[in-house]
Order: sequence, then structure tokens, then C-alpha cells
Amino acid sequence: MQGRKNNFNLPVFESETELRSFLENSFTQSLKQLIRQTVKIMIKEEMKTFREDIHQLVGTLSFNGHYDRKMVGPFGTVEKVPVPRFRDNPDGFQPKTLQVFDQEQDKFFGLVAEMHRLGISQRKVKHLVKTCLGINISTTKVGAVHKQLAETEEAKINTTLLNDDFDYLLCDGLWTKTKGYGWESNKSVLLCVLGIKPNGERKIIGFTVARSESYEDWQPLLLSIKQRGLKGKKLKLIISDDAGGLTKACDQLFPNIPLQNCIVHKLRSVITRSSFKNKKELAADAKVVYQQSTKKDALIKIKAFCKKWYLKEPKAVNSFKHNFLRTATYYDFDQHLWSKIRTTNILEREFREVRRRIKVFDSSFNDTDSHSRYAGSIINHLNQNYPSRIKPEFTH
Repeated sequence: MQGRKNNFNLPVFESETELRSFLENSFTQSLKQLIRQTVKIMIKEEMKTFREDIHQLVGTLSFNGHYDRKMVGPFGTVEKVPVPRFRDNPDGFQPKTLQVFDQEQDKFFGLVAEMHRLGISQRKVKHLVKTCLGINISTTKVGAVHKQLAETEEAKINTTLLNDDFDYLLCDGLWTKTKGYGWESNKSVLLCVLGIKPNGERKIIGFTVARSESYEDWQPLLLSIKQRGLKGKKLKLIISDDAGGLTKACDQLFPNIPLQNCIVHKLRSVITRSSFKNKKELAADAKVVYQQSTKKDALIKIKAFCKKWYLKEPKAVNSFKHNFLRTATYYDFDQHLWSKIRTTNILEREFREVRRRIKVFDSSFNDTDSHSRYAGSIINHLNQNYPSRIKPEFTH
């Protein structure tokens, strides 16, 4: 039973039991949707193999849409599971995928649940088919199943229409190794935009895999978000690193929205440009600038910083001065919001999960398509499971 709601329209729970029930129900609903997709794709791949095997005997069999089936398992009834069918169904053909629901339902649902929690990988799809159906699926077929599942997740994120009700956007990129694209560095960057609504709900609303963080790469992503409905009429702030291409794209597409450059990115840039012997002292002085209670005091402190270090560490000083005011935009907002809006840490936490999961690929991808598909699977999982953790103090 879901509890009452507070002023931020977030559920308030009277007990730990209520909270657990709410979270389990949210998980179950998203899990059921994944089960529908998984069953449909696995049956279709099985039917394709069957069609190839009997082609010389009966000619080409054509697909004829699907029919809905109800399935009952440990997570309750799954309504409207789409089961593909042939136009002229051969005598005796019965997809083995369906037989599992009469024989090993618990094992099947358990493995699908694991896929849902940990992200969809080809290894898990192959294990699912082998364990539940006793079928040794080829690498090509495993790839086809994984690709269709992952493309579904990617499309869900990058094509869903958006309401123009976001208060904040966080934009940043995550670099990973990507082979076979002809780039000297063998790297690509996952560009992401995370939106936060007035009630504290957060989700990644768009992403792309690109070669760089240039204007040419960021502009299409932000334009897509705008075309899908986020016009920015209620946006209060865009939070990002100091990438020039991103700043230019934001200024063009959301010209009246203030920008906050992440202070963590700024401090990291300043410290890395200092000599080893001065790093510790210089880092302490730089952090003091952002500990001030007003923007006026912060400006006084950065002047003192520059005066102290401009002869010893000119590169660090120039880095700190560059676009400094864009790292101090947060002073224009209520103080209780400062710790939330002056960094991209919320998005960085999502990236930490992405990094953890790509280790199954030896922290690299064979091409940008596989990078994009796998990122879509992970991001969709995060979108479904992380928003409930946002605290209402982010909002006004």
C-alpha cells in the first residue's frame, strides 16, 4: 500500500514495510515489461531458425503479427505477452520458449530478473536460453537477441516525447575505449543529458556516442531533446563541465537559461596544472574560494588566490580565472540548493555504474553501435530504479 504524499508529490511511508512494498511493486511492473520483450524476441529468433531449417521443404514461411497471451509466474500475472506467429502455421510447430512456462517458470523468471537488475548482456541471454530451453544458440543469434533488446531500450530513451516540466539539466560525457572506428585514440565519449523535475524525479532523457565533446556532437543531442518537447520554458539552470562545444550549444538552443560549470571539474583542472610540490597547498586555497557565503566574497578570495600564485603557478591561475563566473552561478540560487547544483555529481554517480558494468567487456567496445546499445540498457535500468532515491531538498 502506497502512503500519503507530501508537498513535493512524493510518497510518504508510515513504515519500512510500506516502503518495501512500494519499491517491490515498481520493480515488478518494469520487470514484467522486460519479460514481454524478452519472450517476444526469443520466440521470433526461434521461429527464424525453424523457418531456415524447413525452407527447402515448404518454401518461405511469412510472419503474421502476434497474438496476446497471459502468463503466470512468481511475479504475478503478466498480461498481453505478444507471441509472434506464422501466417500458415506448420503442423506440430510449438515454440520451445513457451514450453518453459509449464516446466521451469521459476528459473526463467529468476534469470530475467537478474538480467533486469544487472543489465542485459549477451552472456546472460545465452545462459537464459541454454538453462531454460536447452538450446545452444549461436553467437549470431545471441547477438540478434541482445541487439533487439538493447535497441528497444535505446529507442525508449532517445525517442520518448518529453514534457516541458524540468527544472534542471545536467550534461556531461563519459570516455571509454571503442575499437574499430578508425580513430587514432580508439576512444569514444558517451554524452548524456539528465533532467530533474520539480518533484525531485530524475532521469537521463537523451544520450549519444560521439568522437568528441565538440559543438557538432552536443548540438544534435540537445536539439533532439528540445524537439521532443523540452522547450526550456521552466528550466532554471543547466549544469555542465566547461566544454566549449557544450556551452555554445546551450547558448544557442537555451539562450535565456543560466549555466553552472561544475566546480569539481574546475578544481580538478586547476590542480592538475600545478607542480607536484605545490599541489596540496594550492588545492586547499582553491577550495576556500567556493566555501564563501556570497558571490562577492568568492570574488575577493579568487583575487587573493591569483595574487598569491600567479608567479609560482601561472598555468593553474589562468585555468582558475577562465570562465570563473560560470562556476559561481549557484550563488544566485537559494543556499540549500548549492551543494546539489554546483557540480555534476548526480550524473557522475550514474557514470560510476556504467563504468562498473562495462568491465564485462574488458572496459572496451568493438564499435560505437555496441557501445550505444549497451549504454541504453544500463541507462534504462538506472532510470527505472534511481529516481525514487532523489530527496526533495533539491527542489525549491
